[in-house]
Amino acid sequence: MSRRLGTVIDEVSAHRAHYFAMAEYSDLKIQGEGHGWDWWLERYFTLLGVPDPHLAGERIDRGYGLWRHPLENVAETLSGLAHDGVRMAVVSNSDGSVADSLAVAGLAGAFEFIIDSHEVGVSKPDPAIFEAALDRLALQPEHTWYVGDSVFHDVQGALGASIGRAILVDPYGLAPDGVDRVGSVADLLGSLGA
Repeated sequence: MSRRLGTVIDEVSAHRAHYFAMAEYSDLKIQGEGHGWDWWLERYFTLLGVPDPHLAGERIDRGYGLWRHPLENVAETLSGLAHDGVRMAVVSNSDGSVADSLAVAGLAGAFEFIIDSHEVGVSKPDPAIFEAALDRLALQPEHTWYVGDSVFHDVQGALGASIGRAILVDPYGLAPDGVDRVGSVADLLGSLGA
């Protein structure tokens, strides 16, 4: 739990706000609206009850440090997938901090590599960022899966790059009909083995 701007932000509220803001953001992007990261961040903090995120100290106004707490059972799930022979990498729309965030969360060692959009100059849903990962993995797209939390960036982006399966982590049941989804990261063990 942390205190920012006089508002107590607990992990459960932050988790919920992230997914609800991301679902709204994806819907708007799919409809062709030009909202960007600042819109998502403002919506996220509004859902948390933070009155003016742009006045926040500790660099929270740009979102830094929000992604350093792993979801429940993530480490165990990644370990189980690795045990089953699943190769894993990260493709992230980030600001150059995703590798550090994963390291702080104790998860960096689970992945073969990390592709950060800030470092490669292309962002999801552009197929080029997925293709960069496929090249490094030396895998054909139809033999891969992509897992993410955004219908617009992750699911549509991965399918646009001809990835065989795009799965949305959707703990609140917000996905549109027809989207391949799991309720939690832990559900991937059964889903990917299917």
